[in-house]
Amino acid sequence: MQIDANTVKEYAPCCSKVTTTTQRMDAAGKMAFTVVGDRIEIPQGAKVYCEVDGTGLFSGYVFKAEKTQTKAINYTCYDQLRYLKAKASYAFKAVSLTDIIKQIAGDFKLTVGTLTDTGYKFPSLIKDNESCLDIIFDALAETTRQTGKIYVFYDDLGKLTLKEADALTWNVVIGDESLLSQYSYTRSIDNNTYNRVKLVRPNEKTGKADTYVAQDGDTQKQWGVLQLYKVVDENMNAAQVEQTALVYLAYYNKIWETLKLSKVVGYTPLRAGWIVPVLVSDIDVSLAGIPKKFICDKVTHTLQGESHLMSLEVKVY
Repeated sequence: MQIDANTVKEYAPCCSKVTTTTQRMDAAGKMAFTVVGDRIEIPQGAKVYCEVDGTGLFSGYVFKAEKTQTKAINYTCYDQLRYLKAKASYAFKAVSLTDIIKQIAGDFKLTVGTLTDTGYKFPSLIKDNESCLDIIFDALAETTRQTGKIYVFYDDLGKLTLKEADALTWNVVIGDESLLSQYSYTRSIDNNTYNRVKLVRPNEKTGKADTYVAQDGDTQKQWGVLQLYKVVDENMNAAQVEQTALVYLAYYNKIWETLKLSKVVGYTPLRAGWIVPVLVSDIDVSLAGIPKKFICDKVTHTLQGESHLMSLEVKVY
């Protein structure tokens, strides 16, 4: 624990519980820990580093301290992504997701690490009075739709990082016979499933909007019409809008399979965005005994005494 530039203090011996939470989209990494004591000693802004058996689990800064009538202080910390909650306005042109992250990180004096080149550039991207976190994650989601590749943006122990999910894989199978204690499984078209995509492009010349539609009649017969409506950049040409509609349909026209896994044996490097193989015998998450790949949407580590457990919320990759 670094309290200032010259002071480092070890709090592990007096910590009764530590939890860390990372989410793949739209949230900063968070750590909460409880210290046995009579007064608040760690100031806001103090740098916090947590490791397990020599492997880093979290790096961030103290934002909140809470004392109750018991002899315990509860601290809440966040990583660098917390600073991206600030609102700003940007007008980007012919830039990639990497370019966007670099510019915003520079404006807020944040430390940057590895940023993978996605190969996709936005013709233009205008954001007005939006949180920088939303700007980056909106750009990330669009990059995924346009490239067909899933990218993960996160704070890697003090360095803003962008990597393709394929580079973040845990090769140990999680299942009812390995590491897993409890689970729940869901198949759903209730959220983020669309079989009709309607894109509208403003047209200054005609004063009307140009409409482009891509749809799947087969799934509409099964599920009814589930429509995604979106206004696109007026600078896109017709071919670009048509292609975007097809890309959106391919991405959203599906049944989403999700799992919540509880009391999983802890693996320190695992965080949101990692790919994990899952094999559970009595539900449809494998094929002929072969594990199915899931991507972690949310990962929580809990350290208490000698125990290190995880809970995972994962989605079919």
